[in-house]
Amino acid sequence: FEVLTDSLDILTDVVAKFGHLLPEQHATIVQLLQPYLDDSRQGIRKRTLHCIGALSPCLSDAQLDAVARHKLGQLKGGALKPDIARSYVQGVGALSKAVGYRFGRHLGEAVPLMVRYGQAAAEGDDELREYALQALESFVSRSPADARPFLDTLLAEALRFIKYDPNYAADDMDEDGGQAGSDEEDDDGSDEEYSDDEDMSWKVRRAAAKLLSALVHAYPDQLADIYSRAAGELVARFREREENVKADVFAAYCDLLRQVGIVSGRFDAADPASPLQLLLGDVGPMLKAAARQLADKSPKTRVGMFAVLRTLVGVLPGSVADHVGMLVPGILLACKDKTASSSSLKIEALAFLRAAMESNAAEVFQPHVVQLSSGIFAAVGERYYKVAAEALRVCEQVVSIIRPDPPAPPAAELSPVVSGMFGCINSRLAAQDQDQEVKECAILCMAHLVATCGDLLSAEVPGVLKLLLERLRNDITRLPAVKGFAVLAASKLDLGLDSALEPVIAELTSFLRKANRLLRQASLAALEALVAKHGPSLNPASTSALLDESASLISDADLSIAALSLKLAVTLLQQQPAVAQQVVERVLPAGLVLVRSPLLQGAALAELQALFPALAGTGSPAAKTEALLAALLDEGRGRRDGSGSTDGS
Repeated sequence: FEVLTDSLDILTDVVAKFGHLLPEQHATIVQLLQPYLDDSRQGIRKRTLHCIGALSPCLSDAQLDAVARHKLGQLKGGALKPDIARSYVQGVGALSKAVGYRFGRHLGEAVPLMVRYGQAAAEGDDELREYALQALESFVSRSPADARPFLDTLLAEALRFIKYDPNYAADDMDEDGGQAGSDEEDDDGSDEEYSDDEDMSWKVRRAAAKLLSALVHAYPDQLADIYSRAAGELVARFREREENVKADVFAAYCDLLRQVGIVSGRFDAADPASPLQLLLGDVGPMLKAAARQLADKSPKTRVGMFAVLRTLVGVLPGSVADHVGMLVPGILLACKDKTASSSSLKIEALAFLRAAMESNAAEVFQPHVVQLSSGIFAAVGERYYKVAAEALRVCEQVVSIIRPDPPAPPAAELSPVVSGMFGCINSRLAAQDQDQEVKECAILCMAHLVATCGDLLSAEVPGVLKLLLERLRNDITRLPAVKGFAVLAASKLDLGLDSALEPVIAELTSFLRKANRLLRQASLAALEALVAKHGPSLNPASTSALLDESASLISDADLSIAALSLKLAVTLLQQQPAVAQQVVERVLPAGLVLVRSPLLQGAALAELQALFPALAGTGSPAAKTEALLAALLDEGRGRRDGSGSTDGS
């Protein structure tokens, strides 16, 4: 026995790596292997299947057809022992998976056979059902065109076996999951009472869920029919008692949701039969089932459910607007979870909450902000950096919900949340010994908080500006600090930035000399925002240095940077017309050189066009319309003359 098993293992490795070099040996190898498919020992049959699977991609069409006909012929006979039948069914699936579309010509025989064996399997023979479903999945994923005529049959099999649980009476519940609350507790009690190590029916349900996912991916043009038949069954299976199966059910439902989002453009938005409209009608029952799962004892179940909810929000923004109240307890439970494996749960819960807040109007979450804030603030203080970073991103969204339209005052009951949020963010901002991602998120979150609610934190703003200036001077945190000052500059509130304006401008100007492109882009955007709001108060030395550094970036080597530099010059002209002379001397020559570039287009072209009227509008003697027009025409003539001389030579 050991000699035979070792020989089969070695042969499998040889044909897997060098099978294409042995075409004259293929027929001999297949002839030698096929009798072992009927061997009484499972280990021998299993190794034989692996060996044939490794060899099959190298076989000619005629040899492959012979192997397929042999396996299907044996199954057609119907006189196989159960263990031998399982091996042949498994072998058909492995062959299809190995050779892909080349097996498609045999699906006319293979699909009905797999369906027959799956349905006719003896009581307790769940392994045969699993292998049959796995074979059907391989047909769909590897030969979707040839499997298309069997779509109805395949979908019916998937839906039949996804609820196959002969040993558990709770499956007789109605499709909406029974009574909320009490039935869930009964289910938990039944799980504790019921224990059977030999029950393998969960593998059948898992294989059915994977078959359903394969159908969703393979036939997007049939999604309306697939969704109408499968969505309700998947939601009903959210109550699945096996965690492994439940994860695949969640994955199948996520695949279905994503496909709905992908194909939604193919249907009329008002068509009641479109997948998106069908999903819209199912949101209520689905969220009711989801809320029950968010109260489950298993962290893995809750993580999977939050992933489903996040996918739903991505496909159908605003879908949770009318049902936020039923989800809030589950979110809080996840954020305050104290188990050892709670980090992934908290991250998923916070990621869903952020996505839901982004995709809904502020009024949807305002009634729940006070309740949610305790869980969010607790997550900000978490030791694990990914949880803290995600919680800080959620805080950014909470700021916009508390005060969606500053300077309009926030609701009275939400004002206390601002001070609590400031405390937890400031502790993260001031700390030095923490992860880079947390530092960046804390900087941006604090900037959003001050930009939106700075008038409610007037006593704290000077200290925040001092901290942000320190972060701006730190090589590690300067990029997020630059973005933070851009957010502050764009605020509709009077934050009293005058005290920090000059040092910030000086730091940002120095960053324009750095090689880091992202830093230069962010610095130009921040400078433009600061100049737009505080331009008249800038001193001449700052504006001179600013123009010197930005003018050097105007070239066709990087049109994006050039566009930002030109926009900065235009904004500065609007705020300080007296700098027109400096712009003409430093920025205009670079702009005229840019005119010659055949690459000039898009934002850079638009900003260059805006520069000339901005200069002329200052009324400066150095920027008269006639002089600007003459310079532009001279540049055009020089370009034409240069082209002509080149052609002439």
